[in-house]
Amino acid sequence: MKIVLSSVRGGKTPWADAAAEDYGGRIKRYFPFEEQVVRPAATAQDEAERLLKAVPARSWLVVVDERGEARSSEALARLVEDAAQSGNTALWFALGGAYGHAPIVREKARTVLSLSSMVLNHAVARVVVVEQIYRACTIRAGEPYHHG
Repeated sequence: MKIVLSSVRGGKTPWADAAAEDYGGRIKRYFPFEEQVVRPAATAQDEAERLLKAVPARSWLVVVDERGEARSSEALARLVEDAAQSGNTALWFALGGAYGHAPIVREKARTVLSLSSMVLNHAVARVVVVEQIYRACTIRAGEPYHHG
């Protein structure tokens, strides 16, 4: 199984790019990892179509959305384990654009996950997601990164 983070974003944010690249490299010790960029579109529906088109059929889709369920790092580690054991080809995380996800994306998701009840800048959310995926991997491996 590979892990993919697909995010709707335009342009570069050097500090977030560096942080996401660092954590992405760390994730690769446990799973193949890649990031995909979906360019912003005129409507959330257009973004949804672009995003969903990239997700293979046998993927576990995790939509990061403010309407999602808050989970602990340990619960995210269990989700990663469940996805790895269930025969999925990918665990696919999706970050929406400036106006979030269209309803169709949430409907297609196997899991809708909230990072916070506060609104986060997309660059911040991207770094948080990648760091939490890495943390989940270390929890699964019994490594001392997480002190929960």
